[in-house]
Amino acid sequence: MNFISLTFVFLFPIVLILYWKLPWKYRELFLLAVSYFFYIKESSWAGGLLLLTTVTTYLAGLAIEKGRHKKGWLIFTVAVCIGLLIGLKYSVPPVGISFYTFQTMAYVIDVYRGEIAAEKNPRSYALFISFFPQLVAGPIERAGNLLGQLKEKHTKSRAALVNGAWLILRGFYKKVVVADYLAVYVDKVYSSPEKAGGIGAVLGTVFFAIQIYCDFSGYTDIARGAARMMGIRLMENFRHPYRAVSIQDFWRRWHISLTRWFTDYVYIPLGGNRKGFVKQCRNILIVFLLSGFWHGASWNFVVWGMIHGIYMTAALVMTRIRKGKRKLLPPVAGWVVTLLLVNVAWVFFRAPSLAGAWQILKQPFVNPLGGGISETMFFLGIQGTAALRLIFVGLSWMVLEQLSEEIYERCQTKRAFCMMAAVFVVMVTVVEFSWLGMMASGGENAFIYFRF
Repeated sequence: MNFISLTFVFLFPIVLILYWKLPWKYRELFLLAVSYFFYIKESSWAGGLLLLTTVTTYLAGLAIEKGRHKKGWLIFTVAVCIGLLIGLKYSVPPVGISFYTFQTMAYVIDVYRGEIAAEKNPRSYALFISFFPQLVAGPIERAGNLLGQLKEKHTKSRAALVNGAWLILRGFYKKVVVADYLAVYVDKVYSSPEKAGGIGAVLGTVFFAIQIYCDFSGYTDIARGAARMMGIRLMENFRHPYRAVSIQDFWRRWHISLTRWFTDYVYIPLGGNRKGFVKQCRNILIVFLLSGFWHGASWNFVVWGMIHGIYMTAALVMTRIRKGKRKLLPPVAGWVVTLLLVNVAWVFFRAPSLAGAWQILKQPFVNPLGGGISETMFFLGIQGTAALRLIFVGLSWMVLEQLSEEIYERCQTKRAFCMMAAVFVVMVTVVEFSWLGMMASGGENAFIYFRF
């Protein structure tokens, strides 16, 4: 579901109140009903598909645990999930299919490996797959982390409520105030790269890097915050990725749940680093090629995935060559190079086609100043109050990144509490006006990863 929709904004507080008012034995069923309500509201037929996937993988898990044709059930289940993913994702994809198919496949594989026991309660399993905060865009949860929490008898905690509310507010701020505002400039650049020139192309690409991070991590913050307020902890999906000092470090910080999924269920089964250096490089390239396809059937995503695969294999080669020597780059230089490489790859992710990506990439070399700095700023609309707002958005985002999500624990003194209360008020005010302005101008801007 779309967290910035009127439906969520007005219904979630009601859901939260009812959740804590209900006796514990009814909470699981209540959350299951709410989860399907939110999902079916997006698409009724998609709800049926979600139910079909849930039933299939639930039965497969039971059969595998009992030892009845284990490998056959595993192959069948994986084939069904991949078939649904390929068959629907690239035509008329139901929201969240990329995430819940990966979550169900992970569950069945873990049961097959004997790492977890198959869930006997169909209601608990159905909730694990459909839990509304993370259903549409992750994080991709493992049964070992989430299933048990959903069955626990949680007690209401002031710390959990405050920390959860803070995560939701932070997510809203990232999405509505930062990502959606920067999207206006990004769209101008990528729709008319020749008019933007080199300066505009660089600014547009940097803005997109911030936009996609704030958009996706904003969703994750809201998902984790909503779950936290119900006593449930979802895994961290982002860990300051733009602080990374290497490409390997970037992928340890960006979309962590997807990276771990591909590591555990593709890279390691292919042999990981156990079958020689050449095959290790091959395995890395396969993983990133599949990651590109996971994001979309367009050649853009394939190239984006392969670029990162080449980055990773090149880094592996350099590490092997310089084994036992000092690092090639100091941390600051590594950070700059990593940001540059990541932004170059983002061009292919954002551009409408490979030709469009080439137009963006060549502008700094063939048309560095465009029509001039002032003309570029005029074209982009970065003038006067718009420029000041852009500076405010950038600075506020950087400050926000420094604040801990465990905000309650930081507010035990009166002074700290007053300071954070002031931050809350300012952020709520800014978010409210930005959200109302968005609604007045035409409605809800869906999260980018809803497409995947």
